[in-house]
Amino acid sequence: MSERAGAPPGCLKMEQARRLMDQGLHHESLILALEVLLEELDHLRDSLLALRRMTGSELPALVPDILEEQPEPEFYWLPPLKPRVLH
Repeated sequence: MSERAGAPPGCLKMEQARRLMDQGLHHESLILALEVLLEELDHLRDSLLALRRMTGSELPALVPDILEEQPEPEFYWLPPLKPRVLH
């Protein structure tokens, strides 16, 4: 029990999600696991933003070009195949 007391809240929720999965409550388990992942992603984003502020670095000028949507390739359709006549 002492190991669980020092565990991060995300780990405890993931353990609860595992138990729900074992009980057959798949939907509830997946929702709980996704909530944990979303919290971790938010924490990671906050950490990265803080790191960028501390280093004083700005995004390079190339990043907006990379983030723009790439044009979709044009599709070339082949004519339909003629049915073979078997004699």
